[in-house]
Amino acid sequence: MKKAEMKSIRIAVLIPAVALMFSACASAPKDDIATARSAVQAAQTGDAQAYAPESVRDAQETLNKALAEVQTQDSKFGLSRDYKGASDLLKQAKDKAAKAQEEAVAKKAKAKADAESAVAALTPLLEDAKKALATAPKGKDTRADLEAMQSDLKSAEEAAAEAAQANAQGKYLDAISKADSAKSKANAIVEQINQAKAKKGKR
Repeated sequence: MKKAEMKSIRIAVLIPAVALMFSACASAPKDDIATARSAVQAAQTGDAQAYAPESVRDAQETLNKALAEVQTQDSKFGLSRDYKGASDLLKQAKDKAAKAQEEAVAKKAKAKADAESAVAALTPLLEDAKKALATAPKGKDTRADLEAMQSDLKSAEEAAAEAAQANAQGKYLDAISKADSAKSKANAIVEQINQAKAKKGKR
């Protein structure tokens, strides 16, 4: 076989290979985009949004960067397009979304335990507040204060009931917030009454 013929055969073999290589580099990673978007959306609509919001936001920001990179490459001349950077970012976004969901599982379990503990602790706290209020110094000067504390006790009991309901519904972060509010009000009542008793004792 002549050298010219050999050279022609080599060129004929190389041209499809080179064309395939450029075609691969010039095609947007549509499957990767769909997968990353689906992963981030799943994180945003699940427990991760409530229990791992920063991780979800990080995944979304990485996805945004990936999509921006895809647009940048789309705007280039066909043979100069390179979507490798976009593909890497899309993988990162998918992995971050998965990590956010894993993080949410752990944090939700902890929130559940904390909520149950906080709600259970409210019963003795409210009882202490009721007992303290029943033994509070009474008189013309304390009438307004006692009425205010009665109102605070009612608010504390309502917050405690809301905390228990939220806990039963699996809304653990809300339950913790409501329980903290009830605890704060109950402790404040006991403290105010103790101060009033101490002040009366010094007279």
